[in-house]
Amino acid sequence: MDQIAAVAGTSKPVIYRYFADKQDLYRAVTKRVVGEVLATLTRVTAAGPPPRELMHAGVDACFALLDRHPELFRFVVLHPLIPDDDRGTPTDFATVVANLLSTRLSLQLEAAGLDPSLGQPWGEAIVGFVRAAGLWWLDHRDTIPREQLADMVSALLWGGAAGVYQSAGVAGIDARPLPGTFPPLIG
Repeated sequence: MDQIAAVAGTSKPVIYRYFADKQDLYRAVTKRVVGEVLATLTRVTAAGPPPRELMHAGVDACFALLDRHPELFRFVVLHPLIPDDDRGTPTDFATVVANLLSTRLSLQLEAAGLDPSLGQPWGEAIVGFVRAAGLWWLDHRDTIPREQLADMVSALLWGGAAGVYQSAGVAGIDARPLPGTFPPLIG
């Protein structure tokens, strides 16, 4: 709390006027970040792009947020409690995002004639995949540009999604990564 007060240019008593304790502050910060992520994902999914573009837009939006606010992302991952309803039932960042994705995925599965209940584990898996790659990238930023990471993660996620669409008989689905996503070794 001393560090937070110093960065905010105020004192701990002032912070405690607005937040009952550290957990209350953590919840407020996490709620705000989750709100930003959900607003971004809702904007991306509302545009209705084709599934491959939708996948990339969502991944890129998450990594862009991570790039702009790396320490905030780490904070939210380490302090995941946020109120998820009027009763203040705690949940975590990953669950809130996964639930949004799962709803969208369930609709897509149903439209393809597949069991929509499989959208939930699929959404959870996507969130875990993106979270793990994002945390890795925060410690290895000099290894790969954010945009390339988004392209790679999107391509890997799309490969699985395309396989699902192909198995449902959806025509015109190409699972291959876009050219240049995985550059060949030089030399």
